[in-house]
Amino acid sequence: MSEQNIQNRTASLWEKITSYCTPARIAASFSDFGRVFTDLPKNAVASFKELRNVRSICGMALLLALSVVINQFSFYVGPVKIGVGSLITAMLGCFYGPVAGAFAAGVGDIVKYVIRPDGAFFFGYTLNAMLGGMLYGIFFYKMRVTILRTVSAKLIINLAVNALLGTLWYSMLYGKGFMAIIEARLLANLTKIPVESIVLLILLPALIAVIKKAKLKI
Repeated sequence: MSEQNIQNRTASLWEKITSYCTPARIAASFSDFGRVFTDLPKNAVASFKELRNVRSICGMALLLALSVVINQFSFYVGPVKIGVGSLITAMLGCFYGPVAGAFAAGVGDIVKYVIRPDGAFFFGYTLNAMLGGMLYGIFFYKMRVTILRTVSAKLIINLAVNALLGTLWYSMLYGKGFMAIIEARLLANLTKIPVESIVLLILLPALIAVIKKAKLKI
């Protein structure tokens, strides 16, 4: 790839990022944020019904198969490693809601462990995956992907689920002192939030648009 093409792509990416920071976009993020809570009961019911929909089950299976592949990829921003596997979890929550998203994310975690075991199996990490699918479903199911929803979802997932619960499971598994490692893990997950939020803001709406345009059965 030529230097000019790299510069053009970088400029295009930067333009895409700054487009989410306009006053109108930020105001819109706050104006309809309350729907996350007011629409939750009916969205939870609708999400539960997704588990009885054959097309939804097939779509979840397709995304889970994709997650097995995409989970192997990551990139670095400075010393911070950013995984892209969470994008599939976000798509599960976005397309199928908090109930079905949690169920599918849990199944996906177990499948990935069976295919590629990494240490001893511990249900706590499967619970983390389920909570991630549930939280993405709460913030994105039947709603627009906005700055405030994205950052809020990443804050809760990274700090409460990945850092706090993840550290608790690690401490229980390997006998490490919780307080001795929680500070470093909180900091590591906190530093990932800006980049992971930008990745979601750019890729999730783009993937939704591609799927709708292609009329895929997801």
